[in-house]
Amino acid sequence: MKGLILAAGFGTRLGHLTQQTPKALIRVGDKPILDHNIRKLLDAGITEILINTHYLVEQVESFLSLQDYPAKLTTVFEPELLGTAGTLKGNLNFFGSNDFLVMHGDNYFTSGLSALVDAHINRSARTEMTMATFETKSPELCGTVVKDDTGVVTDFFEKSKESTSFEANAAIYIFSPLAKKQILSLTKEENDISLNLIPKLLGRIQSHHLHGDFIDIGTQSGLQAANSSYLGDLVKKRV
Repeated sequence: MKGLILAAGFGTRLGHLTQQTPKALIRVGDKPILDHNIRKLLDAGITEILINTHYLVEQVESFLSLQDYPAKLTTVFEPELLGTAGTLKGNLNFFGSNDFLVMHGDNYFTSGLSALVDAHINRSARTEMTMATFETKSPELCGTVVKDDTGVVTDFFEKSKESTSFEANAAIYIFSPLAKKQILSLTKEENDISLNLIPKLLGRIQSHHLHGDFIDIGTQSGLQAANSSYLGDLVKKRV
């Protein structure tokens, strides 16, 4: 299985922190968030990884060139940001005819991804993708899901006050080749996975809950929470 890390964003919500540093290289603890996410994929057995780039691309390329990951890393530069679904659609050939994982690159989480891979392998036969989810206390700030008794997503609310669900989209997905037809049908304007692709796949999405901390590092408060989580995890490992 191959993976795609969406890491090209500007990180404008982080203010001065990303004026000279791309969001992908913002540090959580002693490592850039990009490094955390690459290692999550490696731990799940994913060793061919595509990373999209745009803002301050030279810094990202320089960082990756100095690493010695046991993986084949490929970057793809976007002169203009394509949007999450646009990047996915534009790089479908990278994945070949196999299942593939796609993740946003600006989240810090303590759960591993091996169980997500297993859940996808054992998903309901009527589903074409698996979505990682986490528990949120602020559903109005997330994309939240409604599931049936088998864990299949039947409804989805993107940052809506109308949602009564506290189970949120973690923006980590595993797609089967069957989903490619729907991805390829997206127009240029339909360039967001949450807004444009997920609604088209309702009833065909298996969910898998991630336990532990899950934190968007795209804001300064989120970054601070992620650093606290990372340090707390280090203390637990040392005890």
